[in-house]
Amino acid sequence: MFVMYNKNYLNEKVKVNTDILDEIDSTNEEAKRRIKDGAKEDFVLVARKQTAGKGRKGRSFYSPKDTGIYLTFTHFTNDSPKNVLKVTVATSVIAAKTIKDTLNIDCGIKWVNDLYLNGKKVSGTLCEYIFKGMYENESNAVIVGIGINLSTEDFPEEISEKAGSLISDNNDNTCYDDIVIGIANGLKSFFENCDLNVYLPLYKKLSIVLGKEVELSDASGVLDSGRVIDFDDNGAIILINKNGENKTYDSGEISLFMM
Repeated sequence: MFVMYNKNYLNEKVKVNTDILDEIDSTNEEAKRRIKDGAKEDFVLVARKQTAGKGRKGRSFYSPKDTGIYLTFTHFTNDSPKNVLKVTVATSVIAAKTIKDTLNIDCGIKWVNDLYLNGKKVSGTLCEYIFKGMYENESNAVIVGIGINLSTEDFPEEISEKAGSLISDNNDNTCYDDIVIGIANGLKSFFENCDLNVYLPLYKKLSIVLGKEVELSDASGVLDSGRVIDFDDNGAIILINKNGENKTYDSGEISLFMM
């Protein structure tokens, strides 16, 4: 019988409580339910399948059974919600490093947090901030949801040209456990001090947008366009726009004029 995750192994190696779910609507939504039910200590949720996986800006994340990592790390904190950008940037580095260490595959990072391989998106992160008292919770909480396409095939038509996977099959399920362990323990380490400076050098090295011409937009439309020249200490993007001005943005979505 194919077993996706080794529960005993995960609970032995992951430094926070980890729960494995066979099927759930969304690990992020389940994390919120558990906060509502009184959870107070950091926890990790891993699902074999999501029926309503969540992506950024209201998009869905395709999550068929046993072909990807669908993970949420919930951290209770008194930090400001301004740190969410830092969390998002650090998560992309942690995920990329874990994939490299586990599978020896080099992914690139598209600001803010998407991982790309061979021109296709293979991973995304959705961070959500829960304020103290929102669900009668005693402290703030950061919910970090990560989706990684390991061996996913037959993507829905609307994303089939953009989405890709890391490997061609899922016969070796040991990598699933080790990826979960690497990401979960990496996030635990980050949350101990939230020092993004440790992660920024690798973030810049793996960036697929640094030095490239991009267009930045949000829900209201195009915000700016220009050449990416750097990221600041919080992970915000810095570009020189067409007017020659240096502009810094801490939110939005970019499109590359040329990959």
